[in-house]
Amino acid sequence: MNESPTIDIVVPCYNVAHIVEQCVSSLLKQSYSKNAITIYLVNDGSSDKTGEILQSFSHHRHVKIIHNEKNRGLSAARNTGIKAGDGEIICFLDSDMTVNSDWISAHLNILGKNNIVGVLGDSHLPEGQQPNKLDRYLYNSHRGARRFGEGIPIRFSHFLFNNTSLKRSVFDVIELFDENITSYGGEDTELAIRLWEAYPDGLRFSFSAACEHHHSRELNEFCNSMYQYGKTNFPSLIEQFPQYSAELGGEWIKSMKGRMLFNPIIRLVVSKTRHICSSYWLSRYQVIDAVISGARSVSHR
Repeated sequence: MNESPTIDIVVPCYNVAHIVEQCVSSLLKQSYSKNAITIYLVNDGSSDKTGEILQSFSHHRHVKIIHNEKNRGLSAARNTGIKAGDGEIICFLDSDMTVNSDWISAHLNILGKNNIVGVLGDSHLPEGQQPNKLDRYLYNSHRGARRFGEGIPIRFSHFLFNNTSLKRSVFDVIELFDENITSYGGEDTELAIRLWEAYPDGLRFSFSAACEHHHSRELNEFCNSMYQYGKTNFPSLIEQFPQYSAELGGEWIKSMKGRMLFNPIIRLVVSKTRHICSSYWLSRYQVIDAVISGARSVSHR
């Protein structure tokens, strides 16, 4: 990798009129050389004013705006941005996120080291926002890649694409995102598996390459999304990659231990306990239970 590689930033945008201006503005304030950065804003068939807001940035020489006529999903939106550019490094950022001026540099500090091809940055609540139950789960130090620490190798199951950088050369080895995945969840895990198989020591996490996530949701709303993921893309991942079924959580669907832990009685106990106290582990149970319940609803048909 060159000492000052060219950067493509791919931002898939869907109905984010409330925050996308702040997202793009933060990307335009990067301390990295402006002439080395191109920002690809992919409007994925938004029905609100997202497209109009994106167009307000069209006068910026380093901003490219692409409009999909209909919503095609994250995989297709990200692929559109990837194929439109030619930067040596591709950074992915969700459109409801904002970053500091050193965001690109923080990614490159790790990505420039030998054998590293991908970096996942941290995410946290916007400064001053009080966390709800879901926030205390999502941004907990025990969750995901955070527990491994800065620059430690991570596996595919922890590698997401909401705040991520990759060397473009990896796509000469693996294919792009699977555009058959159009509904919520799993498109990043599917690609991360193929990426990790090709570069098993090449993925890292960084606290420094952080972003603020402007997406306020309640725990029940998130669990509903995870239930739908359990019904759709989760079983497909298990079928496509049976060798990783246990790591993906597939063993909990039909096994005896899965039935003993994820059942109506335990679900009721956890729900009642949540009214008394709040904890990361209770929230984690509810999220996993939602996925497993969704998968079981399909397997019973």
